Amino acid sequence: MKLVFSTLALLIVATLSPQAAIAQNSNSAALKKFATPDVLGVAYLDLDNMDLKESMKLLGSLGFDETVNYRKMQEELSEIEGNIATLKEAGITRGYALLRMSDISAHGTSFVFPLKEGADSAKSKQVLDSVIEKLTGGKNKGFHFQTGFRDGALFAAEKGNFDRLKNEIADDSTDRSDMLQAIDGGSMGIVIFGDDDSRRVVKEMMPPLPGPFAKLNGELIADGAKWIGLSAKLDSSPALNFEIEANDAESAATFQSVIKDGLKLAKFAPQVREVLPKSEVKFVFDAIAPEQEGTRVSMSASKLTEDLDRLAKVLAPQVKMARKAAVKTQLMNTLRQQILAMLNYESAYRHFPAQYSVDAAGKPLLSWRVHILPFLDQNDLYQQFKLDEPWDSEHNIKLVEKMPEIYWDMRGEAFDRNKAGKTIFQVPAGEKLIFNADKEIQFRDITDGSSNTISIVVVASENAVPWTKPVDWKVDLEDSTNGVIRKSDTIIFAMCDGSVQSVPKDFSPDKFKNLIQPQDGVAVEW
Repeated sequence: MKLVFSTLALLIVATLSPQAAIAQNSNSAALKKFATPDVLGVAYLDLDNMDLKESMKLLGSLGFDETVNYRKMQEELSEIEGNIATLKEAGITRGYALLRMSDISAHGTSFVFPLKEGADSAKSKQVLDSVIEKLTGGKNKGFHFQTGFRDGALFAAEKGNFDRLKNEIADDSTDRSDMLQAIDGGSMGIVIFGDDDSRRVVKEMMPPLPGPFAKLNGELIADGAKWIGLSAKLDSSPALNFEIEANDAESAATFQSVIKDGLKLAKFAPQVREVLPKSEVKFVFDAIAPEQEGTRVSMSASKLTEDLDRLAKVLAPQVKMARKAAVKTQLMNTLRQQILAMLNYESAYRHFPAQYSVDAAGKPLLSWRVHILPFLDQNDLYQQFKLDEPWDSEHNIKLVEKMPEIYWDMRGEAFDRNKAGKTIFQVPAGEKLIFNADKEIQFRDITDGSSNTISIVVVASENAVPWTKPVDWKVDLEDSTNGVIRKSDTIIFAMCDGSVQSVPKDFSPDKFKNLIQPQDGVAVEW
């Protein structure tokens, strides 16, 4: 599915990410009407205070331009900016997310969008509904966001929270203007202030921490901190600020001491020395040292972002390492979803999907990747196929470019290949294997055991195929790892029991051969 980025998507990311923040004084009155006493934090996104093009340039200079997500955002930047412009014209320039402990059971976060004076609430609501529809795909994708208007603000939530936003006017006399002002001025931010229940849970349940973090206990956090905030500015002069407001100077000093001790420990950690240039270690840690002023402890990355060329040099090794780890994680998570879908298919039909379907004459039609679509929440796409026609028929060939992201390779260099509908997720195919043309295998046929038999593999990039095409990794049992070796130095695959594994590229070809075959009678010891 094409990933649709919109302003609301950025707000959701801001809410869930540690790089989020909040409020403008001019909007505080509207927000306060919705901030019931059980709200323990608020996140914000400010459309007037961000420059996405400059932010993309910054991410590119830091090495993120080699990631698929960056390429997707770059491709859809015009659409994102169009959505932002539309929202701003409708009087929506700032959005808030209300964070509650009950959000999990109430089906997600509540969003509040104060309107500019003079805005037409009905037209603004239509615009917001349109953006939400683009982001979520509407009810067909399982999302049921509803929007409403009261007290000068639009609000949006799924059913569990919508009724509260519509009917429950907050009567909270707590003055939070200082915390909102402290982290304001960014493109996004978050402030966590807690409620009685969350503070009690932290105080009673937080386990003791080791070493230099021992002083950071539940009592200090619950009783010593008024609020914790983080804000980020996304433009040509990026900024990242962290604030802790304590109840007294003594607690603030303790917070500062713990942070200093933690940074000192990190400074000499082998992992840090591996990713930061030796000449830059002191500069980085001195630049982010915490400062205390009265009851406020602050950290800022402004000294790092003053010289973006130097920052890029410092972060380049970390970005590269993070990208490599992220690709492996994404591939494994994707495989988990695919094998779960395959197992759900087996549960429904009492056999694994065949490698491909065939017509009455035995001619191959469509890959197994098409036939498990309904079990990947892709039934709409599945319904578009003519199942009695081959993958390259005049009708079906048009669907190749609609390859869902579940079959994407998330490395940056794979972006164009993904857009062309080619996938590296394939099954081992051949005689005496689970997948062999149109043959349908049941669990009882896997005599070596489902935890000892491979079902799906990640093949080398050069072996990518159109995802609908009835072609997979043709196994050579004499050279069993040929075709799956990747630049990442890891072979990644899913087992028939639903587990996902990774082994180094020098993994024994003999053992790999045993894992591929479902009936060779050899139990592999890892």
